Amino acid sequence: MRVYEFAKTKKLSSKEVLDLAHRLGIEASTHMAVLPDDAVSALNTALASSKPKPSVAPVPAKPKAKPVRSRPEPRAALPRRLERVAKGVYPGAPEPITEISVREDMSLHSAAQAMGKPEGELILSLLRRGIVCSRNHMLSPDVVSDLAHHFGIKVVRPQRDEALVSDRLAVEEATAKGRDVRWPIVVVMGHVDHGKTTLLDYIRKMDTAAKEKGGITQHLSAYEVDSVHGKIIFLDTPGHEAFSCMRKRGASVTDLVVLVIAADDGVMPQTVEVIKHAKATGVPMIVAINKIDKVDPTAAGERIKRQLAQHDLLAEDWGGDLICVPISAQTGQGVEELLEMITLQSQMMELKADPKAGARGFVLESKQEKGFGPVATVICLNGTIRVGDFFVCGSSVGKVRLLIDSHGQRVSYAGPSIPVQVVGFDSFVSLGDWLTVVSSDEYLREKSARKKVSVAGVPSECMTSLHSGERPIEKIPLLIKTDTHGSREAIIGEIEKLNKSQPDIPAIFQVIYSGIGGIVERDVDLAAQAGALLVGLHVKTEKNALLLAREQAVEIRGFDIIYKMSESLAEVLLGYEEEVTVLKKKGEAVVRKVFDLKKKGVIAGCYVLDGVFANGDIAVCLRGGKEIGRGKIVSLQRERKTVKEVHAGFECGFVTDKFHEWRVDDAVQCFAQEKKKRSEV
Repeated sequence: MRVYEFAKTKKLSSKEVLDLAHRLGIEASTHMAVLPDDAVSALNTALASSKPKPSVAPVPAKPKAKPVRSRPEPRAALPRRLERVAKGVYPGAPEPITEISVREDMSLHSAAQAMGKPEGELILSLLRRGIVCSRNHMLSPDVVSDLAHHFGIKVVRPQRDEALVSDRLAVEEATAKGRDVRWPIVVVMGHVDHGKTTLLDYIRKMDTAAKEKGGITQHLSAYEVDSVHGKIIFLDTPGHEAFSCMRKRGASVTDLVVLVIAADDGVMPQTVEVIKHAKATGVPMIVAINKIDKVDPTAAGERIKRQLAQHDLLAEDWGGDLICVPISAQTGQGVEELLEMITLQSQMMELKADPKAGARGFVLESKQEKGFGPVATVICLNGTIRVGDFFVCGSSVGKVRLLIDSHGQRVSYAGPSIPVQVVGFDSFVSLGDWLTVVSSDEYLREKSARKKVSVAGVPSECMTSLHSGERPIEKIPLLIKTDTHGSREAIIGEIEKLNKSQPDIPAIFQVIYSGIGGIVERDVDLAAQAGALLVGLHVKTEKNALLLAREQAVEIRGFDIIYKMSESLAEVLLGYEEEVTVLKKKGEAVVRKVFDLKKKGVIAGCYVLDGVFANGDIAVCLRGGKEIGRGKIVSLQRERKTVKEVHAGFECGFVTDKFHEWRVDDAVQCFAQEKKKRSEV
């Protein structure tokens, strides 16, 4: 009998049974541990002999007298002031910033705050490099580093996973004094087409997989699910490799990872990636072996457990602590047991939060909603967010106008672990930003500090990168429109990958603008001015924009699946691939006579042994097996008549442009020149 099964029979929690087992000296570390018969008997005896203690009314403590605080002596302000002036720091001036930490993309506004510089100074510095942007422009870590070095500031780049752990620890520290049990946040991860969304569909009884183009999830969503074992919050992360950063963000906020592995496929590259993320963030993991209805579940399960053991993950029936549950997301087999294991694991973790504290939430997704403006999916790990709250989030501030739950219903508040869409941002926020509820005074201060710096005629989502000392290449301008920031990040990542995949191609893509929302006339005008290709992912093109695109000869390519977009752009890039000249062997001959004519030059009289010799081909002279020289055939004759080509079995004479040292018995090879793409060589 396992610990959790014994706890069920006694109507106790698994933790209570484990605590009692430890007091009795019984070895049991998890709720999945097997209890021998003698251990079960000892536990039964201990429970039967224990009697409830009489309740004693607590004696109210006497109120303590407030200590009398002595008035602090006045500080010597003048020496301190003179000391700061001597150091070059004048009264009222902030300490100079000498070092900043850069771990991911950040807005120009955030970069200016981190460096202690005015936003206008950064904008001017970028303008001098030919980069036009505004305060909301997202800067890559390389661009931020370049700006920091320009201002003499040292840049430190911590590992992303370390940053995630530190963020998580900060929230856990804040919730350590929480009084209420918090629902577990579970992220479902795994390789492409291993059944993650199908599993959630079965749990939610909703067919969302059919709504995803190509059956691939391409957005990060949070779902609130009521099961017989309790409420569970599920995060569904994309499976395509381009969404690696979105999967990493999912792992940073979750309490538990459910790793879905297809029984007919086994451990795959993205499976290994999930394992690394989970280990780096220290998040417990449960493995769901899916599609057992298609294969022999026992044999497939043993094979997958062997593969997991190669990554230092040992299943609990192999002596480890990793829970593996065989399931079928199609038929529902084993799903009930999986939910029970999730609930038991979360009980062991003792998740708690303080719903009365100030809300602090994690941004899972952001997008543009018609009539609402920028909208973000937020999940709070502590505190309660309410309609009317003021908040600060990344480079944005705002007031909560609306809260929409995972079922599409408007709610007035959302407690810890409950995912909601927040309406009320004054600008877009980045995925992975933390939303913090603040007072109205702090909100006004932050709003005043983040006044917009207007740049006439420049889109707020202008994108480019700094290039220094690069080889002369042709830049293919792109204009990108997507439905969400997650899709936008994925496209930018794919474009960077395409630019690096073909180093021999003398062209790269350059994103001149990327924005959220459908393709409109303004986008077509900008693409026409820049001669750019307009690319849309999960967005529609307005009718007027289509008509304008035909008039201005702007090409628009719309996609519903990201890998289709990657394939299409790869074809565009290959069209710019550098051509090289290659030689293709066509024939062989032997020199029988040599004629030195003053007007025509040296004529090599040959007998064609194999293939064909043609005018314009390259003739190579071989003597003793070594190449002596080569030249282009500029004159070819057979029987004193000028011809275009001579086939095997006939005699001919030819003159080459660069080589004239022919001798009798020289071997001659003939090659045709062909133009090919470098990748075809």
